[in-house]
Amino acid sequence: MDIAALRLANQRIGTFATAEEVVRNLGAVQAQDYGQSLWALGLRTSAGVSADIEDELRAGKIVRTWLMRGTIHYVPAEDVRWMLNLFGARDLARLTPKAWQYHRMTPELMSLARRTFVEALSGGGCLTRREMIELMASVGIPDDRQQSYFTFIHLAQEGLVVPGPPRGKDQTFVLLEEWAPNQRSLDDEEALAVLARRFFGSHGPATVADFANWAGIGIREATRGLDPIRAELVQESFDGKEYWLPPDLEPATGTCLLPAYDELVIGYKDRAAFFHRYGEIPISTYNGMFYATIIEDGQIAGLWKRVMKKTSVDVELRPLPGFDVDGLVEHTRRFGEFLGLPVRTIVRDAPEAGSSKVSWRSRK
Repeated sequence: MDIAALRLANQRIGTFATAEEVVRNLGAVQAQDYGQSLWALGLRTSAGVSADIEDELRAGKIVRTWLMRGTIHYVPAEDVRWMLNLFGARDLARLTPKAWQYHRMTPELMSLARRTFVEALSGGGCLTRREMIELMASVGIPDDRQQSYFTFIHLAQEGLVVPGPPRGKDQTFVLLEEWAPNQRSLDDEEALAVLARRFFGSHGPATVADFANWAGIGIREATRGLDPIRAELVQESFDGKEYWLPPDLEPATGTCLLPAYDELVIGYKDRAAFFHRYGEIPISTYNGMFYATIIEDGQIAGLWKRVMKKTSVDVELRPLPGFDVDGLVEHTRRFGEFLGLPVRTIVRDAPEAGSSKVSWRSRK
């Protein structure tokens, strides 16, 4: 079983009509790096451009907020509430007394921030992050210890606010109940089954441990989610592990440029299958910052990054020995179309195995 090629096929690169379809199929898409996350959605559409993705965000078709593992994800607008019910309480519980103390926040100050934001945002209000910080300062809550970051996450995981429509390059906040009023209601068992169906249906072949890692839940919870949908999937044993995947899935081929934190790479606890062809290289730093990767037939073939210019974009490639960069010509062109900019491709040295720090030295 070619796990990596099957996973590539299941991600359906370049096949969806809209970003909303992408998010609904994947269930949730990691999105803490805004620019990278736009490409995560765009590369899975057949011809979508960056402006199209942002239009869908402004229309409230998809919502970007803190959910699984306390990390920002895109999810279908109507799914925010039940996902918060499943994950929000456990994520709030991780905000320890030490964290409250570090950010110099108290329950009383959080209540003040809550009342202040409700008053400011009610009736369709929409404020940028900077405007929210200024609003906090006006009622006596400073930002000298990142109080704003702590507060925004807390109130988002409570279900009060969510990031709203982009205003240029600025993040905004709105009230969830106004921005996405048509919320579905699922109990925990239904929620786990929905998550499992979406995960295995878009990320398989995957193990229960992969699902648990992706969702930030325990193995027992992950198994409870899988149990009701086992009949919808195919089970395959490989190398001593049990994998679940949709029926009739065939391996995919092709090369593409994945953004940092892409679901194809980050969606698994065990990523060994991605390193069979070219060997293992660092794809993240010691503190969990993920790099953008070059993919060939599901295998990681190097790293890349974009360098935005005023009227163009440089795509800097760091392919591994043996990878033919000519295979990326079409996908690089697609990336330029997505951004609406001409692309210049630059090839640099291969990343060093065994190092978690990547420096972008010019090839000699």
